[in-house]
Amino acid sequence: MVNRNKNVVRVVTVWVAPFVMTKRECMEPNNRTECEGNNKYEGYCIDLLKLLADRIDGFNFEVYLGEKTGSKLPDGSWDGMMGDLLSGKADVAVASLTINQERERVVDFSKPFMTTGISIMIKKPDKQEFSVFSFMQPLSTEIWMYIIFAYIGVSVVIFLVSRFSPYEWRVEETARGGFTISNDFSVYNCLWFTLAAFMQQGTDILPRSISGRIASSAWWFFTMIIVSSYTANLAAFLTLEKMQAPIESVEDLAKQTKIKYGIQGGGSTASFFKVHSSPVAWMLVSLSNKCNLSIFMISKRTLIRHSRR
Repeated sequence: MVNRNKNVVRVVTVWVAPFVMTKRECMEPNNRTECEGNNKYEGYCIDLLKLLADRIDGFNFEVYLGEKTGSKLPDGSWDGMMGDLLSGKADVAVASLTINQERERVVDFSKPFMTTGISIMIKKPDKQEFSVFSFMQPLSTEIWMYIIFAYIGVSVVIFLVSRFSPYEWRVEETARGGFTISNDFSVYNCLWFTLAAFMQQGTDILPRSISGRIASSAWWFFTMIIVSSYTANLAAFLTLEKMQAPIESVEDLAKQTKIKYGIQGGGSTASFFKVHSSPVAWMLVSLSNKCNLSIFMISKRTLIRHSRR
């Protein structure tokens, strides 16, 4: 509750870009005289306070930074900005403060100027470098294995069909005037014929039996589908930058130990995970984070600085 008898309203806030920030020129030690009081800060919340001061007569404010947004302690008291409001140290809190049921029981909130949710912020993944085997990435490893097995299987089928079908055998006259029976589809020729069909190239030999042509037609249809899919995926892979987020949920965060992580201490996000999140996921996060950064950071500025590394 604002004390209207005061000439100056004490406003508590926290450093959260772009809502409240310290001016760049005020970070230099030579500009201390020009950066006293409210002139030291800028951002959306500061602009909002200045707009209220221009439109409301007699509204003068003094801004100071709090340590954190505030959470309820085990003894029932509050820390951070919430504690300053309840103790009377501050009259108003203007900041990026989450509205939840627990806070609404002790303080009054205005209409929110932004509605958002909980998200995971990580460093932007590095651009993927192309290697010698990058041409194989449009298809998964399982698909490549299936193609190899299908290639060998179809070659064996064509070889067996050509051996048992009489239409694949022919009588040839030898140089000495005799006759011999030959078959073009040997093991090597079957492998070569199947590979050439997969590469969409022709060969000097073609099956003459009905069974051989059926097997070859099935293989041609299969290769047409695979080659078309591979060509489309390869074009998209080469033209679009492939960015994969390594973390997409709390469970993904708990299952890895490479990425260091943290949560703003004393805020609604930490309370949400403790109360509403999966107990198993929260337990894994707490246990696997022993060798990482402290899971509860003090400020968002610290979290942003570590996430950029």
